[in-house]
Amino acid sequence: MKNLSENENKKMPRKYTLKFTLISAFCGLSLFGAVILTVVTLYESNSFIREQLRLRLTDVISTMAYQIDGDLHSQIKTVADEKGEPFLKLKSDLQTMRHRGTGITNAYTLRKLDNGDIILVVDGSKEIKNVTGDVYPPKAVTQTLLNTFNATKENQFGTIYTEPEIYENPQGVWLSAYAPIFTTDGKLDGVVAIDVSAESIRDHELEYIIMMVSVSVAVMLFILPLAFVTANRIRLPLAQLTSEMEKIGKFELESKVDIVSRVSEINSMSHQLEGMKKGLRSFKKYVPATLVQELIQLGSDAQLGGEKKDLTIFFSDIANFTGISEKLDPERLVGFLGEYLDVMNVSLLKNQATVDKYIGDAVMAFWGAPRNVENMAIRSCYAALECQRNVQLLGQKWKAEGLDFDFYTRIGIHTGEVIVGNIGSDTRMNYTVIGDNVNLASRIESINKFYGTATLISESTYLQAKSEGFVTRLVDRAVLVGKATPVRLYELVGIKGEVDDKKLKQIELYENAFDLYSQKQFAEAIVLLEQLTSESPSNLAATKLLDRCQRYIVTPPADNWQGEYVLASK
Repeated sequence: MKNLSENENKKMPRKYTLKFTLISAFCGLSLFGAVILTVVTLYESNSFIREQLRLRLTDVISTMAYQIDGDLHSQIKTVADEKGEPFLKLKSDLQTMRHRGTGITNAYTLRKLDNGDIILVVDGSKEIKNVTGDVYPPKAVTQTLLNTFNATKENQFGTIYTEPEIYENPQGVWLSAYAPIFTTDGKLDGVVAIDVSAESIRDHELEYIIMMVSVSVAVMLFILPLAFVTANRIRLPLAQLTSEMEKIGKFELESKVDIVSRVSEINSMSHQLEGMKKGLRSFKKYVPATLVQELIQLGSDAQLGGEKKDLTIFFSDIANFTGISEKLDPERLVGFLGEYLDVMNVSLLKNQATVDKYIGDAVMAFWGAPRNVENMAIRSCYAALECQRNVQLLGQKWKAEGLDFDFYTRIGIHTGEVIVGNIGSDTRMNYTVIGDNVNLASRIESINKFYGTATLISESTYLQAKSEGFVTRLVDRAVLVGKATPVRLYELVGIKGEVDDKKLKQIELYENAFDLYSQKQFAEAIVLLEQLTSESPSNLAATKLLDRCQRYIVTPPADNWQGEYVLASK
């Protein structure tokens, strides 16, 4: 799998920034357009110039052929004839016609021998380097020249014998034209040829290319700042959209998407993204945010399944909620409950809890999943104390607003192995915890009512949190309803330094009495408990333990009894 991943990474295309891509696209398209324009214009202009030159050469060569006396030309056979009158006249005529024609460098006549060789007859060029009888270079023989030797008297003026393309040789760049020479009896005796220098055409092409390159560079220099500005106008809102999408990827949904662009599609994306954020903000209220963040980071869909894991479980509910609900109309009750749950939720999330669900007035939360939480038992105790403190403030606020009832919440916390994961069906599931220890945490919360306590924690939670400096009281060693094994229950009172001395002395007195009670020294325990209940009549746990000691004096427990008390109800 590792090698496959590495291969996939190697195949990934190189990535570029949007700014670079847009500027490159603008400049590239501009340059491409300039190049295409240059090529097309150059081709068209050169084609036009060459065609006009060919037409002019055709007219010139046709006139020259008409003026050349074919009978005189037929009399010139060898180099010895160069001194004769026919040669001198034809040479003079060629030179005269060359001078009259614009740009004609070479004017000469050729004859094709029976053996296929083509020889020079009369040379009227600007620089005469050949004599009559010189063989025309085979490499210089073109199809156009051969076609000219195949002309007949009937079509001599109906066919254009001009080279289709410019050619180059050591003497220069040329465009040539040919016309047949006929005797009076209609016999083809030779061909008159002219060469026109095409250097000016090549120079024109070069000048045009230089001009168009200059124009292209100028266009690019003009386009570059325009491309930069345009790219920024497109890139900046897209960069903002990317930033907002990254926040969504982290499930950070608080900021508002407020992106304005001249591009309607970007504005549409901005509105859609804000709509997505609103939907996810609503969704966030139904599921734990940490769970969604975990799924996003994993890049996978939620699937049914769970795992065994040690977690700290939290349950709470409102004391006497039924009585409170009877005093409030439904709308007021919903508002009251929403304000209470908001206070609880904030306190739990502040201490890294995963809020599982609300069950009426009850709250269920846990620590240690989907993300690991260091010192989860300690975090749960801090959360419980903060919940109690904020609920107390909330109760004072409601009393000031005229709500006439006592309001407090009960909390139970337990740490143990549970099954945590996606529980439910393929179409509807809940990330939650199940197991015997979950039920035990729920039982611990409900037993607060029996002991008159606000927050009870199990022994497993106490052992993991006691080093932090919490003030606790060992309340009982109880066998809860539906359980067989006794559990030590501790009341979470507060934090050392924040609990007054009177409360600390009452805790010490109760724990000393409980120690005597566990050792079956009921009479000694009664002395301490009577002192405690006289000082604190509202101490329900002390009252119940006193009553239990008095009963055990009359009816002692079994010999194997170790201080456990079996609760008869939840």
